[in-house]
Amino acid sequence: MGHLLNEPVLAEQDPTGRLTAYEWRGSRYAVDEVLKTYGSSQDGRVYRVRVTGAEGVAVAELGRDEDRWRLRHIFSA
Repeated sequence: MGHLLNEPVLAEQDPTGRLTAYEWRGSRYAVDEVLKTYGSSQDGRVYRVRVTGAEGVAVAELGRDEDRWRLRHIFSA
């Protein structure tokens, strides 16, 4: 079961615009793999990603609206 958060994050992207990591509550999480993407650019996209942080591996769902990123859910892996 995941935890609904809907909190802003500071996203890091490579030069091509691909999400590589994000910072949330003072911790940095590296994006290992994008598992699923859905939504439209007009309504905002949602990315389900596998991440690695200091606490280990997890699955996170991030929402993107233009250049604003939010951590929507986090699931234990």
